[in-house]
Amino acid sequence: MLRRNLPFLKGNVYLDSASVSPAPSFVLGKMDVYHRQFPFNYGVGVFRKAERCKAEVDRARSSIARLIGAKPEEIVFTKNTTEAINLVASGLKFTPGDEIIVTELEHQSNLIPWFCLEKEKGVRVKVIEADQNGLIDLSKVVRSLNRRTRLVTMTHVSNVLGTVQRVEEMGRILRGSQALFMVDGAQSVGRIPVDVATIDCNFFAACGRKAMLGPQGTAFLFGKSDSLERLRPLMLGSRAANVTRTSEYKLEPIPFRFEAGLINTSGYIGLGTAAEYLEKLGLKTVEGRIRGLTSLLLKGLKRVEGIKIYGSPSIDRQVGIIAWNLEGYDSHEVARALDRMGILVASGAQGSPLMMKALGIKGVVRTSIHYYNTESDINRLIRSLRMLKRRKRIIISGDRYQCKE
Repeated sequence: MLRRNLPFLKGNVYLDSASVSPAPSFVLGKMDVYHRQFPFNYGVGVFRKAERCKAEVDRARSSIARLIGAKPEEIVFTKNTTEAINLVASGLKFTPGDEIIVTELEHQSNLIPWFCLEKEKGVRVKVIEADQNGLIDLSKVVRSLNRRTRLVTMTHVSNVLGTVQRVEEMGRILRGSQALFMVDGAQSVGRIPVDVATIDCNFFAACGRKAMLGPQGTAFLFGKSDSLERLRPLMLGSRAANVTRTSEYKLEPIPFRFEAGLINTSGYIGLGTAAEYLEKLGLKTVEGRIRGLTSLLLKGLKRVEGIKIYGSPSIDRQVGIIAWNLEGYDSHEVARALDRMGILVASGAQGSPLMMKALGIKGVVRTSIHYYNTESDINRLIRSLRMLKRRKRIIISGDRYQCKE
């Protein structure tokens, strides 16, 4: 059913869901209904169509919350994961000497805000190295904890290596600690089951346009109610607060105080529709299919001479994002050649400079699998790579490629 609702896939082998998944037609259809039938601002107006608009956004918030085991009032709409992370980085009060723990697996969107605090606020950022399989040894985090630790933040699923980190165990370790815990779930929601109560994190940032199958410009921040109360809004204005008298205002309750001005109304309605689809499909079902295709991909890549695969060799700690390189070729060169063969993959550093430095490389070819991919997609990729490997150089001209001796 899902592939039938993704016309973009026709004629393409699309293996870049870690960057963006095309939104299914039923998501776009729900957004179109909004634009045609009740194209109004969320929470503004008391006429019936305005009330319908509000009800649809409230339903979306509830659907997203249900998908990750949260309450609706714990879901803050943001335009991307980066904004969600910055909401925490800018919203918490840090003082000189405070410490923040991050990992070298992080996307730079979960590094730069903390490095900025290091420069501007005098906090100290500690970076925990990953092991050779792309996993964080949590004992290293424990050894870095002290009375000055204010926040531990780590990715749930690595956007480069696809490795699933032990965030639930990290949550247990920090339980009762003064340190807050934030998870970057940009790559996890929509790929694997997520339960924020089990993780026991204070904050969880997620992306709509990747594995969640939502539209561009949609994301959210989960926060425990008491943790959200500690945040200063990133932006203020109408809908986030109300003027009470000259020079005075009162913040709206959470989550509305973090959603000043006009929100991406149709986008969040679309994201809610995607969340309902994933809930009905079952994320365990999605995870099972992704792991099966990942196993097939890993076996195929290992049979291609000259392929170096990075990350965990265990399928139990991997969920559909595989980084690799083809000996003798730059990652961009491989991606461009595959593009001319109708196969779309990512290439380069993937916004993860610390991970590239740890691997000792400039970039990777990244293939990411989702529920809508097929065995045929994997087999076509492997056949194409064998074809490229048999040649010594690739010449790209216009929309065609040539492999020459």
